[in-house]
Amino acid sequence: MAEAHELRIYSATSFLGHGVDANSLRKALEFQPHAIVAQGTTTDAGPSYLGSGKPVMARQALQRDLELIVAAAQEAGIPFICSVGGAGAKPHVELALELLEETARRHGWSLTIGVVWSDVDPQYLLDRLQAGVVMPRLVPVDRFPERLDAETVKASTRIVAQVGPEVLVRLLEEHPDLDGIITGRALDIGLYAALPLRHGFPRALSMHFGKVMEDGALAADPGSGNDGLMGFLRQDHFEVVPVSEERRCTPASVALHAFYERPDPTREANPGGVLDVASARYEQVTERSVRVSGARWIEADEYRVKLEGVRKAGYRSISIGGVRDPRFIAASDQIVQDCYAAVREYFAFLGEGAYHFTIRTYGKNGVLGPSEPLAGAQPHEICLLLEAVSRDQETADSICSFASSFLSHHGFPGRLSTAGNLAIPFSPGRAISAGEVYQWSIWHGLPLEDPGEPFRVEVRQIGGHAGREEGKA
Repeated sequence: MAEAHELRIYSATSFLGHGVDANSLRKALEFQPHAIVAQGTTTDAGPSYLGSGKPVMARQALQRDLELIVAAAQEAGIPFICSVGGAGAKPHVELALELLEETARRHGWSLTIGVVWSDVDPQYLLDRLQAGVVMPRLVPVDRFPERLDAETVKASTRIVAQVGPEVLVRLLEEHPDLDGIITGRALDIGLYAALPLRHGFPRALSMHFGKVMEDGALAADPGSGNDGLMGFLRQDHFEVVPVSEERRCTPASVALHAFYERPDPTREANPGGVLDVASARYEQVTERSVRVSGARWIEADEYRVKLEGVRKAGYRSISIGGVRDPRFIAASDQIVQDCYAAVREYFAFLGEGAYHFTIRTYGKNGVLGPSEPLAGAQPHEICLLLEAVSRDQETADSICSFASSFLSHHGFPGRLSTAGNLAIPFSPGRAISAGEVYQWSIWHGLPLEDPGEPFRVEVRQIGGHAGREEGKA
């Protein structure tokens, strides 16, 4: 396909389900974009959503944002590209397709949708391990083995891999008439770089474009998580501008966004290479737009995608109590330690490692704990958040209930009353069952000769057509 002189892409929101600004979306169409893109997968919300299969954002919010994006894309006759559901596993993609089907039938749309499933078959990984493929961990966390092993794979509840832009490029090449693409877990910047790469734009420029565009108007000032950003990509630079008149892009707002979420603010590892923005230039073009150029792409020795996996850790119970008594607050460090000791003694019969119990004291170093640099001043009230995790819900509830009762009645030195140390806002509140708990088990790199190897790809008819066409990209 011939190279494009200019490619115009609208990033509709920072995260699908956070909200799409309908007025900005309408105004974006005046720029005649070639595509509308929105990311909707993340690990920021923790491992629970991957393990449980529940979406990070509410069903109604996902449906609203999808409907707005698809309606705009249909009106303009352009494709949309969205990753969906938070964790981006099969249940999340299925939910998005269900919502899309409902919306399409209501509007009378006939959509041809490319679908990329990010779930990785455990047996596939076991076979690769058996063949001697090394999958190193990507972060220095002791819970993760330095190299992925068979035991960890077998113990994991669900595993996904980040879809790279190459999979989407191939899908767009093989099916140029797609109305849109829905993916599971995906490399955020890859969603925005796919169409530029498809049209022959340089990789460094395309990936840097994706990095700036991925969170919509968060790259503007003032930033917004539910507003969009318009991007104009040319052969040696790109320009970005918020659609909303109340926002503007500045060199600082754009550069700072490109720097975040990485240990080295100038380099970001991606499948197949590293995006290096150390030499990038950010120039104010108009009062509200910025031109970006100069990033470099450093090719890696191998193409590697990120694997994310979780395992079930048990069941959680919580209890929340507020404290206003200054005597309790002054003695709270010792009271908390007394509670820990009482729980250990009472539940010793469960055995070593049978549960995990934590008390967080909000208002008094509850966030940073011993690392809090401003510790010392005594607050006038605190909140105690109790958490118990165990092998079954009944045990977790029992631990939390016992601890809550202990704190309510504990006879600490200087106490004036015999009960009522805690103000518990809920009933029942001594133990609130929070359900299954998951923890990350896999955070490793999977080397690939073919970027699409572990992913299942299909083209699905939504709405007015029946049947489907399935196959590998």
